[in-house]
Amino acid sequence: MAIDFTKGRYSVYSGRGPMAPLIGRIDEDEFVRSDTGELLYRIDGDEVYTAGTNAKYLGRISETEEGRAMVVDHNYFAHLTIVPA
Repeated sequence: MAIDFTKGRYSVYSGRGPMAPLIGRIDEDEFVRSDTGELLYRIDGDEVYTAGTNAKYLGRISETEEGRAMVVDHNYFAHLTIVPA
C-alpha cells in the first residue's frame, strides 16, 4: 500500500464510488470517523477493521486511480471507497 493516510484528508463512502453515501472521513490519521466524531473503522497497513473492542477484519485496501482506494473483502465485495478530500 502506497497511500499514507497520516498525511492528508480523505472522504470515505459506503460501497463502491463517490455516488455512494458519505459515511465519514480520515483526517491525517488511520481512523475513519463519522461527522459526529464516532470512530467507525481502523486502518492497519493495508487492512481495515471495524472499531471497538470486538473489532472485526473488514477487508484489504486496494488502490485504484488518482489517489483513490477501495476496501475489498475476500469475496471482492467493495465495502468502502476512499477519496482524497
